[in-house]
Amino acid sequence: MFLKPVQKGYGPEKYWERILFRKKTLDKLKRTKDYQKKVSQFTPYQNNGGTVIALATKNYCIVASDTRFTNGFAIPSRNVSRIIKVSSSILLSTAGMQADLFALQSEIKEKVESYQNKDEKNFSIVNCSFYLSSLLYSKRFFPFFTFNILSGLDKNGEGVNFSFDAIGSFEKNQGSCRGKGEQLIQNLLDSQTLVFSPELYKKSEQIVNQVALVKNYFLRAVQRGISLGDGLQVFILTSKGVLIENNLLRID
Repeated sequence: MFLKPVQKGYGPEKYWERILFRKKTLDKLKRTKDYQKKVSQFTPYQNNGGTVIALATKNYCIVASDTRFTNGFAIPSRNVSRIIKVSSSILLSTAGMQADLFALQSEIKEKVESYQNKDEKNFSIVNCSFYLSSLLYSKRFFPFFTFNILSGLDKNGEGVNFSFDAIGSFEKNQGSCRGKGEQLIQNLLDSQTLVFSPELYKKSEQIVNQVALVKNYFLRAVQRGISLGDGLQVFILTSKGVLIENNLLRID
């Protein structure tokens, strides 16, 4: 029996040389900028801006947010509300992606209302904070692109803030800022309002002075950030109810 001679360039050694050569060539191509431009970089998330501030003192809470909705350098809307009233003593303020913001706030409000109608008792701010944390953590593999602050009055009528990250980690504080203007405003909260000092919490300064201070923070931030502006919503939560105040910021 005669074996057919192997043609030149088609032996097993040449075959593996061609495979390795193609792999090396493809690896070099992937490292080039032209190849990276051709590959579509898809992401389901986008940051639609927004900045929220929350202050808590002995017997009231102040929550404020701008109303500008951005998409890159575009401004699709100038009148977006980022704060909702979850219950008679709880406010939820959210910054980040607008679609996730709407979905998260709707789900929280629906669950709290269902609980209160079923058990006929109020949902406390502590219980709501743990529920929101568990909800965010349950979505950790495809999380809500939102940054939240939960504000309200506890069972003793004292103001409380809980600030959250995107996957549910949270902490209790007296003042916090989330969103695009966090790097511009949080340091002012730490220095001027002394949010880490127990003296402010016991002092319970006048609401008018605290609201003016929050407005001043936003007026400083809008001069340095293009994603802040248009309107300013201020929610004042006390034992008597919620007062909503609308103001104008920079319009450009």
